[in-house]
Amino acid sequence: MTEHSPAPTPARSLYGFFMYLFSKIALTIYCIWATVPDHYLHYLNIYYYPQKYWSTAVPIQFLVGLTIFAFFIYPSSNLMLTSTIDSCNTIAGPLSPNNLKTNVKHISGTASCVCVDERYCMKFSHPSIIKRNTVAPLQDLNIQFVCRKLYLNRGV
Repeated sequence: MTEHSPAPTPARSLYGFFMYLFSKIALTIYCIWATVPDHYLHYLNIYYYPQKYWSTAVPIQFLVGLTIFAFFIYPSSNLMLTSTIDSCNTIAGPLSPNNLKTNVKHISGTASCVCVDERYCMKFSHPSIIKRNTVAPLQDLNIQFVCRKLYLNRGV
């Protein structure tokens, strides 16, 4: 049994070649049907074909449908799948503050803290030891905190 992979195989290359030929032949027939006058097609004994109206109507209807999908249906389905601001499902990533499982270690020499309230001091909540005058490692912010700061505290 062969492995399911996107690697090229002889059968797949034949399918690709014939699809390429079919698409080129179909495009050529479409262009001939759309541009050549009817009396030339009748001279070749070709009488049964769709009206010339459909040579422009079908592509335009396809583009209108694609536009409606791209601007209305796809964004609407994304908005329906989005969680609310206070949902715990919006917090993602292994480094977000609610998902950290590491031991919190205090920093020696805490006398030089400039925080007003030590309960909210970041050096006590960081997952690793922070040396003085260094940049803390990158981590996610709490999504509820960000949303409250951006959207809910407008009047404060």
